[in-house]
Amino acid sequence: MSDLLLSIITVTKNCEATINRTLESVNAVKRPGMEYIVVDGVSTDATLETILSWKGLVDLLVSEPDEGIYNAMNKGVRLARGRYVLFINGDDALIIDGFSAAMEAMARGSDGIICATTLVGGLVTPSKILTAKPWRLPFFNSIPHPSSFVRRDLLLRNPLREDLRIASDYDFFLGVYLARERFFILPAVIAWHQRGGASGNIELSLKEINQVRRDRLGWQYPFFEAIVFLHRLYKFAFHRKLE
Repeated sequence: MSDLLLSIITVTKNCEATINRTLESVNAVKRPGMEYIVVDGVSTDATLETILSWKGLVDLLVSEPDEGIYNAMNKGVRLARGRYVLFINGDDALIIDGFSAAMEAMARGSDGIICATTLVGGLVTPSKILTAKPWRLPFFNSIPHPSSFVRRDLLLRNPLREDLRIASDYDFFLGVYLARERFFILPAVIAWHQRGGASGNIELSLKEINQVRRDRLGWQYPFFEAIVFLHRLYKFAFHRKLE
């Protein structure tokens, strides 16, 4: 049995413009008890050359064709040896300040998911600060995955859906929440996320989120959908009142 506490996994494909920032941030937080895995979808730009230039940082590099980002993420989980898994995208970065608290929480081993905070946009003046709110999962995607440490056995038993392009992480979090898995909220900033890529497709994102909610909530879906509608109506009316 491995004594590794954490496997950090980055899935890449043609990320030459941003991957160095990700690698630099992983290098800053990496310590004994961690491993770093990169699963590349056969990049055709300088992504692999940049990764290979960080000698000793990457413990396992796989570059081969895949069937999409969630297929690559599932592959990374199967290759991982840590008790917990953290996914960090090839255009995002980790923040060192909160990692000691995260390692202590993982060492306890009593929580299925440890959720910290993700900054969106600028580091100094972020456009959004994403904090985890598990109780909102039946209504919204309320868990920031770049700062969520998930027990690997949970991911092995509940692989990410590969038929989705954007919302598979939401499907996973909603599924384990409904199964009463334990979420621990860690008041620390762990990751910095840049909007864009596939996740920037708002129309597809909303479509997949609704599909996930229908699939997971079943007969309860109309009840939760009515609450979401009333919430949006209230926000619209409140903003109109302020104008």
